[in-house]
Amino acid sequence: MDRIKLITGFEEERARRALDLLLRDRKNEFKELSDSLSISPTTSDWEIIILKFCLDFEDCFKTWTDNKEPEHNQIHKCMTMMRVISKDKKSVTEITHIENIAYNISKEFQEVYKRLR
Repeated sequence: MDRIKLITGFEEERARRALDLLLRDRKNEFKELSDSLSISPTTSDWEIIILKFCLDFEDCFKTWTDNKEPEHNQIHKCMTMMRVISKDKKSVTEITHIENIAYNISKEFQEVYKRLR
């Protein structure tokens, strides 16, 4: 199964190229997230799973910083993501580090994707 289709709002081929380019520079960050989220790098399309998580995390960030009341499903999704990120962490600094990686990967992916035409 090609999980790139799970990344909604992006053209499949362009998203795949953007991910491949991003992985050249950010492979270590992807591996750090996979360790933190307990996603084995031997899993098929593990990079896409990590990217999808990062894009969803950015949506959560927008939900937290928006002035309008979020939907109940979005609140539940974001709290679940926070629980996954926080699992086995010893400090807020560790949690924030993982959040920053996820947010930055999302933003960088979108920038690379935009430049590919």
